[in-house]
Amino acid sequence: YTTLFRSRHISPDRWMSAQQMGMELLSKARDAGAATLIPSSLQGVRTASDGQVEAALLSVPGESEPLEVRTGAVVNAAGPYAGVVDALLRGGGGEGGGGRELPLQNEVHAKAVLRDDLSAVPGDAPMVVWTDPVTLPWSEEEAEALLEIGGFEASLAGSLPGGFHLRPYPGKPHSLLMLWEAIHADVAVPREPPEEAELRGSLFAELTLRALSRAVPALGGYLGEDGSMTANVSVDGGYYSKAPDNLPLIGPAAGGPRGAYMCAGLSGYGIMAANAAGELLAKHVTGAPLPEAYAAGFLPERWESEEYRRGVESGAVGKGFQI
Repeated sequence: YTTLFRSRHISPDRWMSAQQMGMELLSKARDAGAATLIPSSLQGVRTASDGQVEAALLSVPGESEPLEVRTGAVVNAAGPYAGVVDALLRGGGGEGGGGRELPLQNEVHAKAVLRDDLSAVPGDAPMVVWTDPVTLPWSEEEAEALLEIGGFEASLAGSLPGGFHLRPYPGKPHSLLMLWEAIHADVAVPREPPEEAELRGSLFAELTLRALSRAVPALGGYLGEDGSMTANVSVDGGYYSKAPDNLPLIGPAAGGPRGAYMCAGLSGYGIMAANAAGELLAKHVTGAPLPEAYAAGFLPERWESEEYRRGVESGAVGKGFQI
């Protein structure tokens, strides 16, 4: 058993549905006159002689020519593809186009959902985040086999970074939401990532379960005597997109045409910050007064400054919250 030296409990602890929130926002946008065009992809923008956006050019399946949508504003909210779209806008920026490439980074994010048939964790338990390094419970033979394989597998036999999460999800029986970013930390993601993230599937679930069994020994009941995982688990995931300072990019797109904006790089707090980010972006687009306390700190143009880049690299510039 593990000796507990310190812990922190944050209350109240509640659930929200990201999918339902998204559908609610989309419904309200449509009620206000917004329209969607799916599937389609941005091919570029057309600008006036003074560099102001006049239209967005969209590629639509079945159409030989781009669809031109007249507009004075284009918003890059492309998530893990925000860097690719930003480069596209810079290339079609008219006057003032160019600037420095944004240092956006993508990393794999996965979650496993385990049906807790053994009631190993009470359904009303709070979220648990284990921050200390952990050694997984392997038998001597299993550890030796991993070391012989080498590479990623060999690393699993030693001490691994903490940060794994556990939280019960309501239901009968309830489920357990499990996360551990360390399992995909070695996966390199290109600037234009594949549509389907490279997940380690059942291996991710088993490794996360093994780690969590250090914090909650009852979860070891889902590991068979031969080391196999006996739990009913599903795995899915995608990407986190972030800048090196882990602060979002909200405001006019640096190096792009006038009327091009960005709302991206929200890392692991996208759902929590989505509404506030959208509100701030809307102020930029409509010309409304901006919050003096923080709006300037999120501007994409900060990455045009060599001094700022060096400050982030050296640690002289503080970084945002990391999940």
